[in-house]
Amino acid sequence: MPCDIVTNVETDEAVAALTFDDGPHPIYTPQLLDILDRHKAKATFFMVGKAAGNHRNIVKMASRAGHAIGNHSWGHHNLKRIASRLRRLKWLLASAWTTAPYGCRLFRPPYGAYNNSICYDASLLQYRIILWNASAQDWIPQDSNQIARKIEDRMAPGTIFLLHDAIYSSHLPDSETMIDRTPMLKGLDAALEKLKSKIDFITVPDLLRTGRPVGNWPLNSA
Repeated sequence: MPCDIVTNVETDEAVAALTFDDGPHPIYTPQLLDILDRHKAKATFFMVGKAAGNHRNIVKMASRAGHAIGNHSWGHHNLKRIASRLRRLKWLLASAWTTAPYGCRLFRPPYGAYNNSICYDASLLQYRIILWNASAQDWIPQDSNQIARKIEDRMAPGTIFLLHDAIYSSHLPDSETMIDRTPMLKGLDAALEKLKSKIDFITVPDLLRTGRPVGNWPLNSA
C-alpha cells in the first residue's frame, strides 16, 4: 500500500522544524524547553510512551509551551522485528494514551525503520509517518561545537531536523545508562543564536501547512 511519509517540506517560507526523539527525560527535556523558549523556537517531540507515562508533567509542560507531541511507540523497539500486528498496534495505542490529550496524529517509527506492515498500522490509526532529512548525529560522541556546526550547516527552509532529548545506551527506556545530552543542549543553544534571525522554527504540523510535503525515504528502511 502507499506509505504516507514525510521527510521534509518544499516551501518558500524561511521555516524549519526541530524534532526531538526518545524523551521525555526528567532532567534534559525541561532544560531543552527553557532553551527553546529563550530563542522563541517551537519544536515537535516524538515521545516514547513508557517515558511519557512516567513524566506526564513534562508532556503537559511541552504542550502548554506550544510544542507538538508525536508518537514514537511504547518502548522504542524496532517495529519491523515485531511480527504480531496486534502487539504493534497495542504499543502504538498505549503510547498515544500516555500523551493524551496532548498528542497529535504524527508517528515516527523508532530508528526510522518501517515497511508496508508498519505503514498499514499507521494508516489504521490515522497517523502520518514523519521522518527527517537532516540530523546532527547526536547519538555519536562529539562536543557541543561539532553539534552546533552540523545544525547550522544542515539547516535549510523546509528541513525536518532530528535530535534527541534522551538517548539510552541500549536505545530502550528500561536501560539505566543515559548518554549525556549536555553537548546537544549547548550545541543547539549556540546554533539557535546564529540561526534565529534567518529561520523561524515551528512545529511539524505547522510546517506541513507551508508547502508541499516530500517523502524521500526508501521503503523497507533499516
